[in-house]
Amino acid sequence: MSVFEFGFAKEDITPILGEPLCGYFNPRPNKGAYDRLNIKAAVFRTGNDVAAIVSYDLCLLDSKFLRSIDDRLAAAGSPLAGKTLYCATHTHTGPYTCELFGYDPAPEYMNSVADKTVLALQSAYASLAPAELYTGTTECSTLAFNRRYIMKNGKTVTNPGKLNPEIDHAEGGIDPKIIMVEIRQNGRPALLMANISNHTDTIGGDWVSADWPGIMEKEIQYQLGFDLPVMTIIAPQGNINHFDITTEGAQTGYEEAVRIGKAYAGVLLSALYRLKQQSDCTLYSAMREFDAPYLQLSDEEYAEAKATYEANKDAVMADGRDFTSEDIARGVPFVKKFFAEMAIECRENPITEKRVERQIVIAFGKELAFVSLPAEPFVELGYAIRKGSPYALTVLAALGMGEVGYVGLKQHYGNGGYETSPSRTLADPTVGEAMIEGALELLNK
Repeated sequence: MSVFEFGFAKEDITPILGEPLCGYFNPRPNKGAYDRLNIKAAVFRTGNDVAAIVSYDLCLLDSKFLRSIDDRLAAAGSPLAGKTLYCATHTHTGPYTCELFGYDPAPEYMNSVADKTVLALQSAYASLAPAELYTGTTECSTLAFNRRYIMKNGKTVTNPGKLNPEIDHAEGGIDPKIIMVEIRQNGRPALLMANISNHTDTIGGDWVSADWPGIMEKEIQYQLGFDLPVMTIIAPQGNINHFDITTEGAQTGYEEAVRIGKAYAGVLLSALYRLKQQSDCTLYSAMREFDAPYLQLSDEEYAEAKATYEANKDAVMADGRDFTSEDIARGVPFVKKFFAEMAIECRENPITEKRVERQIVIAFGKELAFVSLPAEPFVELGYAIRKGSPYALTVLAALGMGEVGYVGLKQHYGNGGYETSPSRTLADPTVGEAMIEGALELLNK
């Protein structure tokens, strides 16, 4: 059997002071950094087969940018072109990387990210050396919650507010399963990967941070006593976050990132001893392209949006502050106007070009596989993929190979909730099923 090899490298992509942060509805020029942002590149080789996984401490990366990375790798003759899974941790305290809500990223920053991605992959490939692959699972059900609730009036509301008496029940569940992958070299851990379903938006404000995945890595390193790289692969989390609505305590701020990061670190550390070596590390990778059409607004929805806009057209955010999901739930007039304008744009200024996205699968032997979902998928997509996957350990990489926004199943649309509110870039309700079918097609080849 061919030798399994592994190489790793990382690059710092922390933005300069003042670079606006992405994740909300308006840019927030940063005032400094709680912690650093990084690109982490892991390269694998078994015999003549190679593959790589790159994780970015960023909110998202679109497929156009990621295709440009593959083009650069191909031009350089790298065997990793078309064999690399790119994914983001979705931190809401990192810089803009594509146009969002009318704001564009800084070209200089994106050029730097591209350069450092190629450099990290080249460095990781150059450092390939014999390794062992260990896998296992654990669970955590106390840090993540479904954030969409059915209210007593039958409507769906995202983040309706803590202790809200109008809440009837959560729209869905969570995914407590955490898949763990550890690479060891010469008997010592060289990389820990964790597939966790939770939103990476605990801090807010205007300071750069890798959010709870960054804290989790530092806590694991502190407890182990050496700098073990930890790569968080975010699992489907489009309808998940950390807010426990049964409590009244504040859950926004760096302290919350610390609480969650240290808690996840404890969960992972307590399960490290259970990881088992995988004897078959045969590498398999495959990629597919698929159409991800944009939402089409119905006549009824268009008329409703116009009426809402007219009723709130003079509204402003009273104190000039950023608006939040709680403002959405409360139906603040300015927020109503904002979303009505997005829906109207969806109808009056639709995006007409075809949107083609990619999915990739990277599998090791018959037990472990990584598959990408270029979106913020609802957990129900993850349930369906893992149920139909032939791999006992199927790592679901949300925000992988691109980002088309929130993607649920058909039943999640039309009853309310921020995630499925009409906009020009929102994917059609059929895209979720297409991603499931595509993932299973790749996994079952």
